[in-house]
Amino acid sequence: MASGTERADVLVLGAGFAGLACAAELARAGRRVLVLEKAPRAGGRARSWREPGAGLDVDNGQHLFMGCYRATRRFLEMIGTADRLEIIPEVVVDYAEPGGRRDRLACPGWLPAPLHLAAGLLGLGGVGLREKAALLGFDQALKALRRGPVPEGVERLTVREWLTGLGLSRNFQTRFFDPAAVGILNESPETASAAGFVQALREMFFSGRDASRFALARTGLSELYAQAAREFVEARGGRVAFGVKAAGLIEEGGRVRGVLDEAGARHEAWFVVSTLPPWDLKRLDLPAPLRGSWEDLRPAPIVGVTWRLDRPVMAERFVGLIGTETHWVFNKTRIHGLEESGQTVAAVISAAHGAVARSPNDILAVMRRDLSACLPAFADAKVLAAKVVKEPRATLSPAPGDEARRPEPGSGMPGFLFAGDWTRTGLPATIESACASGFAAAEKILRG
Repeated sequence: MASGTERADVLVLGAGFAGLACAAELARAGRRVLVLEKAPRAGGRARSWREPGAGLDVDNGQHLFMGCYRATRRFLEMIGTADRLEIIPEVVVDYAEPGGRRDRLACPGWLPAPLHLAAGLLGLGGVGLREKAALLGFDQALKALRRGPVPEGVERLTVREWLTGLGLSRNFQTRFFDPAAVGILNESPETASAAGFVQALREMFFSGRDASRFALARTGLSELYAQAAREFVEARGGRVAFGVKAAGLIEEGGRVRGVLDEAGARHEAWFVVSTLPPWDLKRLDLPAPLRGSWEDLRPAPIVGVTWRLDRPVMAERFVGLIGTETHWVFNKTRIHGLEESGQTVAAVISAAHGAVARSPNDILAVMRRDLSACLPAFADAKVLAAKVVKEPRATLSPAPGDEARRPEPGSGMPGFLFAGDWTRTGLPATIESACASGFAAAEKILRG
């Protein structure tokens, strides 16, 4: 072994949800794992921190979990932090729009899935009975797609085209389906493939009533999993190395044998699992067999603002905003159980292709306008602190035709496996997809 060379059973590139789920599963099974992370901390595109000077706990994009996130919950149970995720028993979503008008989706808990969703949708205000009659066709279409790969004919449609083809009015789409699609896919209904929306909806509403329940982290994202996963891996003989940026793969005899980092150090292993997003992975020096159409996948941005206010402006855990550029606002005071006289809230613009290019002051002005219009108390609140966070490459942008470009988790070439939220897990590129991909890659290695 050359001087300066580090050896492990498995190298994992990236210390986000996918990388740490993969590493934890391998470490649990007795494999010696080395995780290489270019950043100075774990968390990847799902992390949190304490903002110096502002006293704010900030996430780089507030996340809403679901009861159907089975791989995520399995990961959190493994590392001992499942109790930091609150499963909300009632399936309720509140909506607000400019002028203070409110609406609510409330799915009766006593009905089995998916009847509870149908009952909730029938109870929505702002949508006429004739418009709601189209739910029958929507239900039949979703049931026909409840198992197996989403047909190419559907995958080639945008969410807007698919929903419109099912007879759902634009008003109904605007008031329910669009907020759901943007929140799940981080892309506009006019751009996103219908495949990811179908994949998410069938998991939520055809895999048991508990699957459609929402869940929220009682802590920041990093506290939810990053440090605990690192400790879990290192307690079992592994290591998580920060500030190490991969430059390329080491290939010998048609097999990947390790990674060369930008400092020139070699890291050797029997297997390399990459959980890097495609826009980062394609910059590495890769063997020709790994190149492919996945390199054409593109990201979508998220912009978020965490605010500390001098007074409460909302009672709900979270509220969807209709007819505004800002999509969601979360009550962090309630979610995190903070004791404060005012309130801390986090607002999110998904699919933020326009907002991500704006200055922080412009973003604050847009969000203040939106929140004041939808939450009247916000207009009178004094802002004590605010932090703008831009994630230009937050998630995969799921354009029609892209499903076939996503490699299967665990595929690749001898010695190398793809993983990450963007791989073809049968789910949109979410935290759940990340964890599922990490487990899939680990299980392939463990099967030999």
